[in-house]
Amino acid sequence: MARAATSRLKVNPPLGLRPSLENCRLGDLKVDAAYQRSIDNASSKALIRKIAMHWDWALFHPLAVARRADGSLWVVDGQHRLEAARARRDLYDLPCVVSSYDSRADEAASFVAMNVQRRALSKIDLFKAAVAAGDQEATGIVSAIEAAGLSVAPHQNYVSWKPGMVSNIGGIEASWRRHSEDVTRLALRVLADAWRGSVLRYAGSLFPGIAAVVADEYGRFVVDDEFRVMLVEMIGAVTQEDWRGEIMRKRADDPNLRFAAASEVVLREAWAELLAEFMDEAA
Repeated sequence: MARAATSRLKVNPPLGLRPSLENCRLGDLKVDAAYQRSIDNASSKALIRKIAMHWDWALFHPLAVARRADGSLWVVDGQHRLEAARARRDLYDLPCVVSSYDSRADEAASFVAMNVQRRALSKIDLFKAAVAAGDQEATGIVSAIEAAGLSVAPHQNYVSWKPGMVSNIGGIEASWRRHSEDVTRLALRVLADAWRGSVLRYAGSLFPGIAAVVADEYGRFVVDDEFRVMLVEMIGAVTQEDWRGEIMRKRADDPNLRFAAASEVVLREAWAELLAEFMDEAA
């Protein structure tokens, strides 16, 4: 038999005892306030209400539960799910992964480890999942990105991006909802044409401004493609780094100006200056 091309992963021996998967009655599950987060706040109450109202077993993850020496059961991870189940009054037990710990301190250490290791899904991860699920807006946006000759970056680390990859999903979604699908499609095309073949490291900084200018001039863009070409040339004549520098200086002048708004101001001012020069030459 041929030897595997890759060596075996060197691992440490497993710690603790193998847990059991059990259906535990709601009334038997306890929460230790000594190390658990408080759920007596608006955000937790809203989350519990949401889970309770839209309970879906397909989305349910078993609770992590500790069985103490006296046999009592204490929730290590899953407090919001437990409270949501209790709020419904039609659920009587929940699937739980039950482990034994030597002490409450060990339970608390597991609670910390679980929350430290848990990595929140990025905007890109959520967007890709929405596309895979057939979400109408997400599939429309990915179609617009691809039509512009761009692609969705696999992660936020621009160092390993290929030219034409974009990660500014939130900004594209904002334009889609605020301006329109047509405006967003054209703005993506302008972005792509301005730096064709380049790594779009600062697309997130510049896209709100590009979309704002396209929205302002959309009628003329549709009638006369010369305006689109002018915008592409104006944007591409300046490096992404220099555009971002202008946006940062605008924010320094007005600390209350949000990044997207600063981008809009900078690109609109540059576009107005170019149009003024164009009109003077045509006069």
